[in-house]
Amino acid sequence: PTTTAVPTTVAPATTNAPTTTAVPTTVAPATTNAPTTTAVPTTTEAPTTTTAPTTTAAPTITAAPTTTEAPTTTTAVPTTVAPTTTRAFELPDLSYFAENKSDRFLVDFEDAIAGHPHVGQRSPVPHNDSHIYFSNSDPRWINATKPSDYPPIYAVADGLIKLANPRVNSYYNVIDHTNYDPPWWHVAYTINIRFATVGNVNINFLYSMEPYVTLEHRPKDFFDDFILVENNQYVEKGDIIGYMYVSPFSERLTGPKSPHIAFGIFRDQQGPWDVYAPAIFTEEIVNQFSELYRNPSEGWNSTSYGNDWSRGRGVPTGMGWMISAAENPFGDYPLDVLMYNGVRDKELNGTAHIDSNSLGFDQEDLIIGLEGHGDFLSDTYSFANDTRIIIASMGGPAEFVQIVSEGDGQRESTIYSTSPDQNFAISVSPSMSAGSRAFRVSDPENWGWAIAVAPADAVYRLPGDNLPEGSCPPGCPPLP
Repeated sequence: PTTTAVPTTVAPATTNAPTTTAVPTTVAPATTNAPTTTAVPTTTEAPTTTTAPTTTAAPTITAAPTTTEAPTTTTAVPTTVAPTTTRAFELPDLSYFAENKSDRFLVDFEDAIAGHPHVGQRSPVPHNDSHIYFSNSDPRWINATKPSDYPPIYAVADGLIKLANPRVNSYYNVIDHTNYDPPWWHVAYTINIRFATVGNVNINFLYSMEPYVTLEHRPKDFFDDFILVENNQYVEKGDIIGYMYVSPFSERLTGPKSPHIAFGIFRDQQGPWDVYAPAIFTEEIVNQFSELYRNPSEGWNSTSYGNDWSRGRGVPTGMGWMISAAENPFGDYPLDVLMYNGVRDKELNGTAHIDSNSLGFDQEDLIIGLEGHGDFLSDTYSFANDTRIIIASMGGPAEFVQIVSEGDGQRESTIYSTSPDQNFAISVSPSMSAGSRAFRVSDPENWGWAIAVAPADAVYRLPGDNLPEGSCPPGCPPLP
């Protein structure tokens, strides 16, 4: 943004990736420095426009909220029914949330199995929102018979509901990827809460519910009963605004995709990449979310695994990682990690760390585990038996080479490499013959990597290898 009401601006932190080649231990973000400023909100009357923010998915028509009974949950919430009041509402400046954090995440953590934060424009492969994922095999969702049996979705702040331009007779919206190879598409439903401003621009919290289904053999208004709010309705933090439909495997699309809510902070009437990292939550919530995205509750080998889970693998605690200045809601400077108020965050270490113990081998089978950042040359190891290697890279470009000792000489061969625009990647080698070898890593951008070596006959499991078949291959049924 060109103008923003923010805490006192301090010179931005360096954006250079770490250059050390030593194998690091995990670095915890600093949490002891007190904020240097206190953001005082400038209260602004909400503009009268009702235009919804431009997002990657536009939902459909307005339907009256359906009253449903509250879900069974162990989390105490302020209310268990959809709010009904509509009233004038004054929006605070977004900087208000630098110090006045929300203590209500958008779902209950016990309902989710994985996630990832806002992966910013300075990361290997940016993503314009954050995700929270759900299990296709959880009996609570398999046995659900009505919307309120599914995970409740909460208002994260006081605000006004803004539903996007409706289609005829339903709220569903098509997410069209038919330009992909192979082509595919799915349907979703979306809710926005207008909760703040920056200057004269409204700021909205986006909820895009994406079950990864086509609604084949279902009515197009299927999602209507999962939305409990109406356009322009006032809601308070903690109100249940809808429910997340979690598809069974029989409905889910084929491939490594899992039901999720994409969430983030969007500005009115601006493009899908003109977004802020959703750093409006308390430290306690951010810590819970970060633990979940680094250690998914069903493990990396979950049958509900989705490719995007890996965007959070090894990423430090925060709601934004490697964000640009335009993605910073509390300043006009880039940050490696965004967790606090935009000022304390300048001191946080944004280095990602991949654990070699969790790449796919059972830990008791691991012979060698190496991990680090930047270029690296290992010692030479002697292997009495055949081995297999799993390699992971946080970002590209990267190259992994084995240096095999043969008589008085050496032979080099590339085991794995990644392109400059590669996100987290993982690969397993074929069986390697016994002998002596060293490993050389090229990681010029210091994104991070890990190597695990185990016996060739050791059991291993890579994410996505054990996914059940979905409802149909990409491209069917025909796009509605």
